[in-house]
Amino acid sequence: MIWHSTLERVSEMSLAALRHPLDPMPGQKSWTEIPFGALREVKRTNLPWDVARPVEIPGSGIAIQGQIDRLDLAGDGKRARVIDYKTGRLNKDMADVVIKGGSELQRCLYAFAVKTLIGQRVKVDASLLYPCAEEGEQALYPLHEVDEVLARLADALRIARESMTAGIAVPGEDADQYNDFAFALPASPSYLDRKREPAREQLGAAADIWDEA
Repeated sequence: MIWHSTLERVSEMSLAALRHPLDPMPGQKSWTEIPFGALREVKRTNLPWDVARPVEIPGSGIAIQGQIDRLDLAGDGKRARVIDYKTGRLNKDMADVVIKGGSELQRCLYAFAVKTLIGQRVKVDASLLYPCAEEGEQALYPLHEVDEVLARLADALRIARESMTAGIAVPGEDADQYNDFAFALPASPSYLDRKREPAREQLGAAADIWDEA
């Protein structure tokens, strides 16, 4: 029963994702599961870019790699749309989320990749799509003011890298019991609470992103 229920849920979510209405672009071409910044050989052909080409966050010295769920590209190459499908539960405040303190970056990183690999002049629409949204609920959440957000994020990453290379690597907001390195953290659960403000003080401007919506 559990297995059949899971299959039914996957089928429903897949159909919801495929059927979600998106405005077609002139001469549109679409791809799914498109890698970028790949370190290994990719045998797929007819992709929109050289998957081995490095993708660096401007001015940060940080290179990224990943896989875009869906890319739509206009025939003239002047407009692109990237979609990140989210299968988890829909948070009611998603309409107000931009980078969520640095924890919601996929839309931004995908946009960086497209601008690097297609061209800086391309207009990128980057969105999260929740196929599990209830009927009548908003399912598509676009990133507004993309270029402005990307500039802010690039600056934040540059500052964070400078902090790390200067030896300032203290616990951040996500250094909690769910952290992959939790075993290396102090056993007392109150430790991080006591150290949070001193850590923020040490990090200085690098911690400002935690307050971003």
